[in-house]
Amino acid sequence: MEYSFFYFSVIIVIALTFFLRVFKESTFPRIIIGITTIGYSLINDTIFGLFYKLFYYISPQESALYSVLAAVLIYPFLNIIYVSFMPQNRANVAIYTAIWIGAMLVFEYFSLVTKTIVFTGWQPFPWSIITYIIAYNWIYFFYKYLLKRSLQIF
Repeated sequence: MEYSFFYFSVIIVIALTFFLRVFKESTFPRIIIGITTIGYSLINDTIFGLFYKLFYYISPQESALYSVLAAVLIYPFLNIIYVSFMPQNRANVAIYTAIWIGAMLVFEYFSLVTKTIVFTGWQPFPWSIITYIIAYNWIYFFYKYLLKRSLQIF
């Protein structure tokens, strides 16, 4: 079940990203968000999963592999979708981000139920929520910075 859910998630997220390209073109800032998300995800999973052993993907022996696969095939595409449809108004961004955090918690729940991710010390409340708040704030401010800089370059 854990493998099925993992690969199903990969297929759905990538397919959704390419489908949504019909509505939103790929831009330099969006691509940079995707690329930097890989690094952010790898750092997070390495520190908390592999070093502190607070969670693992699929099995302890395969965790490093699936951590890399998730960092490359799931999280960048999710964050590209996130920034592609982000509202302009800050109040709406807060609501939009809260909805995304809720969706990520639901995704995390299904990952736990299917044993795609196994928590050995990590707690969804408060650690997942704090991690998502930090991550989405980082993405928001970095994306705004990239938008500002890309307009100056072009």
